[in-house]
Order: sequence, then structure tokens, then C-alpha cells
Amino acid sequence: MTSASITQRRFDGRVAAVTGAASGIGRATALRLAAEGAHVVVIDRAAEDAERTTTAIRTSGGSAETVVVDLGDDAAVSAAGTSLATRHARLHALANCAGVVHVDGSQENPFLERGLTGWDLVMGVNVRGLAGLVLAVAPALVAARGAVVNVSSEAAYRARAGRWIYDASKAAVVSVTRSMAAAFAPDGVRVVGVAPGGTITEMHLQDHADPEAARERMRHGANGNLLNRLAEPEEIAAAITFALSDDASFITGTTLAVDGGGAASR
Repeated sequence: MTSASITQRRFDGRVAAVTGAASGIGRATALRLAAEGAHVVVIDRAAEDAERTTTAIRTSGGSAETVVVDLGDDAAVSAAGTSLATRHARLHALANCAGVVHVDGSQENPFLERGLTGWDLVMGVNVRGLAGLVLAVAPALVAARGAVVNVSSEAAYRARAGRWIYDASKAAVVSVTRSMAAAFAPDGVRVVGVAPGGTITEMHLQDHADPEAARERMRHGANGNLLNRLAEPEEIAAAITFALSDDASFITGTTLAVDGGGAASR
């Protein structure tokens, strides 16, 4: 789905922040929110790629700004979040899409062979950084009676020795989402999780000699779910945007599976 085909304007006059917005699901979410009228704060540690997202939004007639921050750096997260809440006293939506999988250049981190290698990195970004940013912008979320979406993964519900730290981090996001929802409920702030299934992003394509051929295989090949394909980032972004919108006004504290029926097929 392209921005040109989007007619809903659920975020006119609202401010939305998206982490991991330089690529993949985060970028697609930033573009979708902008297409629906939001002023988007594009957050990522990759400065040039983040600025490309911001430029794409502005070129399409939207409004955006870039914030460069490494979610693995507690002090930087606190400073960036506090600054954001100062510039935008009302933050209507926050999509926490950022996450890391690779440890020492590999997605595989076998428990028995490598133990705790990568624990601080993955947990630091995927859980601690996420929570730290929410804390820093909490006053602006409360002022707007806004909404937060934390992106987990179908990996939260899997048993994989090779990616156990990543899977544990995404399971933690499911739990953190419930606790955040309980904490914010008295202030009218909703917190929802979205757990994507396999999605065609740069992360999945970067190890292939022919990324476009790999993309086609992922689009049409059997992928262990009822729809027999991987998702496009825009499909996950649509679910995130729904969860952040007033259309989801009675949804909080739960994690939505957006996995093509992956859980149902296991």
C-alpha cells in the first residue's frame, strides 16, 4: 500500500514518534503515519538513513524531523526523550519499532556454544532502551492521552537455541507492554504490542547475493504460516498505525499477532 492510496487522516494535527524509522517496519510506519497526517519524529541511530526517511516524508508533502540516538545508550535515550517531550508537549503516538538481532555480525547465538554473548546489547536496545524512551516522553504521552505500540515478534513464542537472547527480548517486550498498559491506564494512555511474523526487510535480504530474487521467493514461497508468504513492511505498519489510532480506543495491554496465521499453523 502506497501513501497515495491512503485516504484516512486519523492523525491530522498529531505528533507521532517512531524508533527504528530508518529502515524496515519502522520506516514503513513513519511513512504511513505521515500519510495519515501526523508530524513524525523519525528516530534512529543511523543518521543518513533516518534523514532519508524524513526527506521522503517531506517530499510527499508531510511533516517530519530527525532525532539520532542509539537506544543502547541510556544517557542518550534519556536526553533525546526529554528533549522530544520539551519540543512537543503533547505526543499522541509512539511506535517502538527499533530492535537488534545480530551479535558479532551473526543472527545465530547458540545458547550452549556462546552463552551470554550479546545479552547486554540485545536486551539493552530491545527492552531497556524501549522502556527508557517511554519513561522520558511519559509527560508528553500523558498530556495527549496518547498511545504506545511496542513491536515484539512471533519469536517471543518460539523455542530456538540459536536465537535465544533475541527471542527472550521479544518475550520481555510482551510482558513489558502489559505492565506499561497497567501503569498508564489511569492517565488514559494505551499501550499495545504488535508481534509481526516474518517480514521482508533489509535484515532478511542483506545476506543474499541477489536480494530481489530472494524477495520474490519470500513473497511467494512457503513460509510456515497459513498465507504461505512473508509480510511486506507496509502490512505491519498498517497494524501498528491502527493500534495507535482512535479506532483502537478500547485495546490496551495486549499483543496483536500480525503473522499470516503463523501461530494458528503451529
